[in-house]
Amino acid sequence: MSRRLFWRIRSPHTGFRSAPSVRTPSVHTSSVPLASPRAGSRTALRRAAILVASVALLGGGVTLSASPALAAAPTAVSLPGTFDSAIGCSADWQPDCAQAQLTRQADGRWKASLSLPAGSYTYKIAVNGSWTENYGSGGVPGGANISLTVPSGGERVGFVYDPDTHVVTDNSAMPVVTAAGDYQSGLGCAANWSAGCTATTMTDPDGTGVYTYSTTAIPAGDWNTKVTLGQTWGTNYGAGGVAGGADIPFTVPADGARTTFSYNAATHLMTVVSNQGATAPLDTLGALYTSSATTFRIWSPDSSNVSVTVGGTSHPMTATTLGGYTDVYQAVVSGDLKDQPYQFSVNGVAVPDPYAQMVKPGTTQGVVVDTAAVAPSSGGWAPRPALVNREDAVVYELSAHDFTIDPSSGVDAAKRGKFLGLVQTGTTYNGVKTGIDHLKELGVTAVQLMPSFDFGSTVPNWGYDPVDYNTPEEQYSQFTAPEDRIREYKDMVDAFHRNGIRVIMDVVYNHTYTKSVFGNITGKYYTGTDLSGTGDSIDDGNPMVSRMIQDSLEHWVRDYDVDGFRFDLAGVHYYKDAYNWANYLQTTYPDRDLMFYGEPWNGGAGDPNEAQKVRYGTLPALAPVHFGAFNGVYRDAIRGGTNDNVMGFMGGSGNPSAVAFGMTGSPTDADSTGTLSDLWTPAFADRPDQTMNYVSIHDNLDLYDKITYSGGTGGATGTAGRIDRLAVGTVLTSQGVPVIAEGDEFLRSKVVNGDYDTAKNSYNAPDSVNAIHWGDKITNASIFAYYRDAIALRRATASLRLTTWSAIHNQMTTQVDGSTVIARISSDPGAPTTYDTVVVANPTAGAYNVTLPSGTWTKVLDASGATSATGTSCDPRAVTVFTRS
Repeated sequence: MSRRLFWRIRSPHTGFRSAPSVRTPSVHTSSVPLASPRAGSRTALRRAAILVASVALLGGGVTLSASPALAAAPTAVSLPGTFDSAIGCSADWQPDCAQAQLTRQADGRWKASLSLPAGSYTYKIAVNGSWTENYGSGGVPGGANISLTVPSGGERVGFVYDPDTHVVTDNSAMPVVTAAGDYQSGLGCAANWSAGCTATTMTDPDGTGVYTYSTTAIPAGDWNTKVTLGQTWGTNYGAGGVAGGADIPFTVPADGARTTFSYNAATHLMTVVSNQGATAPLDTLGALYTSSATTFRIWSPDSSNVSVTVGGTSHPMTATTLGGYTDVYQAVVSGDLKDQPYQFSVNGVAVPDPYAQMVKPGTTQGVVVDTAAVAPSSGGWAPRPALVNREDAVVYELSAHDFTIDPSSGVDAAKRGKFLGLVQTGTTYNGVKTGIDHLKELGVTAVQLMPSFDFGSTVPNWGYDPVDYNTPEEQYSQFTAPEDRIREYKDMVDAFHRNGIRVIMDVVYNHTYTKSVFGNITGKYYTGTDLSGTGDSIDDGNPMVSRMIQDSLEHWVRDYDVDGFRFDLAGVHYYKDAYNWANYLQTTYPDRDLMFYGEPWNGGAGDPNEAQKVRYGTLPALAPVHFGAFNGVYRDAIRGGTNDNVMGFMGGSGNPSAVAFGMTGSPTDADSTGTLSDLWTPAFADRPDQTMNYVSIHDNLDLYDKITYSGGTGGATGTAGRIDRLAVGTVLTSQGVPVIAEGDEFLRSKVVNGDYDTAKNSYNAPDSVNAIHWGDKITNASIFAYYRDAIALRRATASLRLTTWSAIHNQMTTQVDGSTVIARISSDPGAPTTYDTVVVANPTAGAYNVTLPSGTWTKVLDASGATSATGTSCDPRAVTVFTRS
């Protein structure tokens, strides 16, 4: 295929909004003898344009110690709380009060219905009439009090307690959520389609807005479900989150398979995942191999004239029924067809297999393989590097070609620019570490691997022109045999894992190399109006296209052990589809701690379905499944425009309040997973892991070139080096997840002979432009040392990696003093205003003296990197960090 030029547009709206008012909640206290009052909290609501002062808020509560759960089944369960006196008890917090008792149901759960007057209350669960065994929020023994608000006029509130999980659900703030369906009678319910059966109550113990129910008791077969609220059919949601919508079909593949129902209260989407675990045989499209026969399947919604040719014989394909798919045609060809090429045809025209796991390069032919059966060379997968919270990640973007293609990489000649070149250990250049050893020395936790599936252009090219979504790119391979190519990619992932580094794939499901890739199968793969800027944007609004993307994502997680995905132009995709993809994979592979994030814009096109797409304003709805976005607003606030010659905050100008807001992780005004009316709001993150913070990426001028293009001079030891360290230091000390572009850590430049125009869009530039030149690590050693030190500090400092919306608002304040930004952070939710970290970002040419809270403080990071010093002076054009001893 010929190389195809496409212009990558990156220009999201970057306007800022006015500050909100600060609201003070009412305070409710209790005098229970066993209580330990909870410390006060402090909420600082900030927005990008104006710094808002924080207001101290006192909160009261009850914390009760708990003994280990009793082995015997409970004989009584009650609801001690601040509403007890209102229901006839002699006082509040009475675990033995008769009026506060729940009644055991036939399914083993406990239920009560109480008439409560208007007001705000807190309560817990007590077992057997005493405080010996009690449970709080999330079913935690002796856990936090559970809050409940009854609206004006009062209401009858239903409570359901599950003795297995110890989670209690009430329907005051949120009606009881039930997974109703034609399977319920087999789960202890009196009848199917029962909205009032407590056996299938869905719970949200983590408070994320996503309610789940899981069981292994539904027999194999095809079933249907819907979600009901309030234990009646008055409010129910079906397929697509539609109120009163169609039944949601699902298939349980075998008796004993675990089936998990998931309902998002913000979007009303309900999804069902049923499987026997990650090793269950796939029942999907493509070429499904066994040693006795291969089943070929393809989606063809417009034509029944479908065939597959393999071994010189053409086999007609006939319509088949397959759960979760429509308009599928199938042929089963007997014999052992491993490594045999095959060709699909629709209406006599040769077409590629969108599900092909291996292809014959330069053709539309697939190759029959069994990817799952190919083991890494070590014989098995290494343990995946731990990721306790996604905010702990430090991501490093690289190209398989650019990272090692230059001889200075020290990589063996045959591996340069190849998958295995990325993981060759022991490489050096003039005494400094290169390649994967360099990454380990730098301290990053994950690589973001630029497109590595089969693409249409030839290298050097970054590969944002996909052809086959499920096949490793042959130009990055040393091998031609199918199994060798599969094993090579697996060996790469496995080696990264063995060296403590996770692998995130950069995926390009928003368009294809040309429209002819899928167009001869059906035009329904593509949108009517191009949204990608390439003329061939993919329409995941079609359920079968969305399913293809989900199946491709699972292919890489299941068979190649990757750890997450960065979605190119995620703004082309519907946010509900993005939710479903992430939710399915997080549910099916719960041990993986997968990461999902992407660009919340499209290729610059007007979209009639804008409000339904991935945008900053729809990101809150994706918080429950940990789907984040590149924070272009924060990027521009720090560096200025992507390709212009005007610097923002890092150059001493711009809007420091916007930087202060970005340092807090760009949180939403309220802790809510509802979508926002302003699709381009800078306040979009309901969780800190939703903001991917960066100042440089493969697109546009890289960081050092942006600085020199804007007039910065002096190299590593001059003003340019100072500005570079200030910019990345700001990112690495901000809440959220930092992303670093390859080579920025030693002032990589893509400017050759003064040619900044090529450097602005170097996607297909020669190696003289894009290759990493490892001598830069020696020339600019001080820059590398700073990046290494700042990353180490971030990874060692919990206050720089807060994990919740409430932690951001309660435990962090920011201040703008002239052009300088000061952040004060506490890592302890129990002492939210006892700050243990202070970050000062000073973009001015003079030193800044900061006022530190009381205590003993040590300066641990300055303009040069790690330090250990006293005093309050902060270097010019630098980020300075202080920690409390």
